[in-house]
Amino acid sequence: MGEVVGSLPIALKKIGLDPRVLCPLHKNCENLPIKMFKRKIIFESEGQKIISEIGTLTDNTFPVPVYFLSNKKLFERNGIYSDDDGDYPDNWLRSCVLSDAAVKIEDCIKWKPQIIHAHDWMAAPACAFLNAKKSKLGSALNQSSVLTIHNLEHQGVFEGSLFPRTGLPQEYWSIDGFEHQGSINLLKGGIQHADKITTVSPTYSAEVKTKQFGHGLEPCLQFRAADLIGILNGIDMDLWNPSKDTAIPHPIDQESPFTGKAICKQYLKNEFGLSSGKDLPLFGVVSRLYHQKGLDLLTSILKELLESKIAQFIILGSGSPEEEGNFSKLAGKFPHNLGLKIGFDDQLARRIFAGTDFFIMPSRFEPCGLAQQYAMRYGSVPVARDTGGLSDTIISQKNCSLRANGYLFKGLTSKSLLHELSTAINDWAEQKNYLHLQKNAMNLDCSWESAAKKYLDVYQWSLGNP
Repeated sequence: MGEVVGSLPIALKKIGLDPRVLCPLHKNCENLPIKMFKRKIIFESEGQKIISEIGTLTDNTFPVPVYFLSNKKLFERNGIYSDDDGDYPDNWLRSCVLSDAAVKIEDCIKWKPQIIHAHDWMAAPACAFLNAKKSKLGSALNQSSVLTIHNLEHQGVFEGSLFPRTGLPQEYWSIDGFEHQGSINLLKGGIQHADKITTVSPTYSAEVKTKQFGHGLEPCLQFRAADLIGILNGIDMDLWNPSKDTAIPHPIDQESPFTGKAICKQYLKNEFGLSSGKDLPLFGVVSRLYHQKGLDLLTSILKELLESKIAQFIILGSGSPEEEGNFSKLAGKFPHNLGLKIGFDDQLARRIFAGTDFFIMPSRFEPCGLAQQYAMRYGSVPVARDTGGLSDTIISQKNCSLRANGYLFKGLTSKSLLHELSTAINDWAEQKNYLHLQKNAMNLDCSWESAAKKYLDVYQWSLGNP
């Protein structure tokens, strides 16, 4: 979501729109140069009034205006959504105050948005606050809402008894509103109230309407199917440019990547202390280590691959203590062929994309996936499950050998992953087919330009324009 909110507005501006960004002023943003407006924003519910300020980023290096909602009681915390004690119990209130502010911001900044584009559950109530405003002011308001679902698994579920304190009309507490199995479901309410809905890839927009991927919200997404569309996320092609990236040890030319890739690979192997004897295919993982990402499929076959000494692996990630422990045990047993770092490091991630031959993403579901796009841009050929945005960015040889740029497998089993990894290892040994895949991967257009034009179509669609 950070990639989208950071990059999509810039792409929208390039095609002639006037986008603005509103986000909470979290504690880790308080040192930014921000100028506060005089007028306050007041959130009201059940007799309580919560007063917040709106500030604007005065650093002109970012080309799109950014506004911050400042409320020390709600947002000046060590975490964003949670801390060491777990999720903040008042996240529902923080969400509603932010969403209400998005609808009222025009009173502070003398700029009225035609479209309120909300992202995920934290901003989803903005669609309902806009509808409440429309009910008071009528159709002449000429504003509409678009909700983008980045990951349906995260929905913002809270005690139903809290709804009267959300500031929303009581009639919105219903099965066709925010009520879901007796609880408040902020994402569901946004889905029901948004004028149009997008997901972050075309395949995911179809998947979320099924029981397998709908996480309990498939009935309302089926109901809103006519207003639902998938638009594939892009990446910032300038920020992720292997020919200019100073985080990697040598530039990589997408037309002739061999020299750059070879230097980056050797540097990465040295960094992790991997054996530099026989040249073996090097596989990389940059991921959160938890159930969705399917890396338990890899740990169950990794011992066999490492014992056979036919490939090397580098893992960067953190998450489930069990998965961290499993990878740590294997790294301790096979230190010359498995490199591991628990945690996250953006610079190291870039070196992994640049230095590996293949990139593994065996996700159970993947709404869009950016890591595979970064990896492909840096010449690391993806081996991934055939799901969500992975299906929309990776073309397997089974489907089209001429345009193939990676490997896809359908079965959610270690055996399926092992088969695809074995195919990749064999192709790497023969080189000709591998180099064809690598060149296609590096030349995939992952820019935001195409996505921005599709979002413009959705905005016009939401306003009732042809």
